[in-house]
Amino acid sequence: METVKTAMFEYLISLAEELPEGGYIFRLDGSEYRIDDVLEISSIATKHGYIIIY
Repeated sequence: METVKTAMFEYLISLAEELPEGGYIFRLDGSEYRIDDVLEISSIATKHGYIIIY
């Protein structure tokens, strides 16, 4: 049976660390991403199999 993963969008945004030079570091399930805008988090989480709750 496959596990269903859900996450609140607000929680995922709280995981993003703002960088002094601009942008963010976002870590999810052991992977690290450098993103320019927190709105990119939704697509990253979806690729990891998460259902996002807004």
